[in-house]
Amino acid sequence: MEYIDPTKYNCNYEIQFVQLMVEVLKPYIEFQSFDTEEKRINLAGESVPKKGLRIFLKKENGIQESIDENGFIQFIQVDFSTIRSELKKKYTDELTSEQEKKKQFDTITKGDMGPYGGRSKPHDMSKTEYDEKYNYYGYLRKITVKYPHPQSEYEKKIRSITINIHKLEDIGKKCYERTKTIQDVLLFLKNVKDHYNFKPIT
Repeated sequence: MEYIDPTKYNCNYEIQFVQLMVEVLKPYIEFQSFDTEEKRINLAGESVPKKGLRIFLKKENGIQESIDENGFIQFIQVDFSTIRSELKKKYTDELTSEQEKKKQFDTITKGDMGPYGGRSKPHDMSKTEYDEKYNYYGYLRKITVKYPHPQSEYEKKIRSITINIHKLEDIGKKCYERTKTIQDVLLFLKNVKDHYNFKPIT
């Protein structure tokens, strides 16, 4: 979910919201469109089959459970909210952990001499571990590379985690705005059924 960029979708348009949510839900939900035996008249005056929609809840070990619209309402308004919250907590905890580790490294290595206050290897830390962390946090580049300094691996990771948190928040906001009522969810399913461009199932 967090690997999808919601800013690429203009969700003021219903079909783009549908496209976004179908992609977001792929790890959890599969939609399948099919032709029913009922007919309808299209804009060209032709008799064409009415569309039907099958919904499958993805479980462990590749198992899929067929659910109806009530099952999907339960999923999107209860379970999916929990999934987003758990993912956000995972990334928030990871962000806090990374920041705390850097703070701890700064505390135990900071000295009084040299560039940027100087740093020294603690006695209980191997030189290999010290060098790896020193480089990871970007201190070597600040000394050897002229400004502007390239991002350290630590800074890249912090940025990546922060972006993932913001994506989850954005997806959550869009999802809530468009599926907060049962009628909203039913309209979403109708739009998936009638207007989403499914790839042919082979």
